[in-house]
Amino acid sequence: MPNLSFKHNYHTHTIYCHHAKNTVEENIKAAIKFGYKTLGFSEHAPLKVHRNFRLNLNELDDYINEIKFYKAKYKTKIKILIGLEAEYHRSQYNYYKKLKSKVDYMILGNHNIGNPHKSRDLKTIKKINLDQYGEQLEDACKSGLFSAIAHPDYVYNFYHSWDEDAIYLANFIIDCSLKYNIPLGFNINGLLTKKNKMNYPNDYFWELVSNTKCKVLIEADSHDIKTMSKAVIQKTFKLIKKWYLQKNLISKLNLK
Repeated sequence: MPNLSFKHNYHTHTIYCHHAKNTVEENIKAAIKFGYKTLGFSEHAPLKVHRNFRLNLNELDDYINEIKFYKAKYKTKIKILIGLEAEYHRSQYNYYKKLKSKVDYMILGNHNIGNPHKSRDLKTIKKINLDQYGEQLEDACKSGLFSAIAHPDYVYNFYHSWDEDAIYLANFIIDCSLKYNIPLGFNINGLLTKKNKMNYPNDYFWELVSNTKCKVLIEADSHDIKTMSKAVIQKTFKLIKKWYLQKNLISKLNLK
């Protein structure tokens, strides 16, 4: 069984997304301080129609170039990667493929149902179609564009009953992870705001995962450097042990 450690974080946000607190360099300095070996930036990917909680299209080159600058500056202290966290809809495959060509990797962070360029965020939808959510997730897995599924249980923040539909979706997500060999992200940022068992990290979801051979990757999803602190990581490890997920853990991503 692997030792519990967290030295490679691939889910990091900056002021470029307009709702995180820290700059690129502040994140890097914090990661070095806390003993990280890899820091991957995964800003919310820009959409064709600007949303004020993500990277803007006209900021994409600045985001990439700034990270490249600090990657060179700190190359002897930490490995820096450039990534994006993105929603996915099959109609936009070519757009996402073009984005992917500009960065080292992409992770799936689905906050929407429907075409993300047109649809609303999950938190604004009164009745959530779990079948559609699952279908979009599998489309993303099939695309070959994504190296991990970030917060796969995020949808349960807005679907509040652990009923037959919720369980079916959870098992469907698990099956996709296994079928397409894509790790599931155990999200620390969600842990900091978790109020009940349905909030992510969702108790019921991860208990199901623990009985499978799914690969699980801890992700800071840092919007504030405190998310990467040793105290918060130790709190995360307690839940990993509680849900018997140690055997599922991987430490590094196989970047696609």
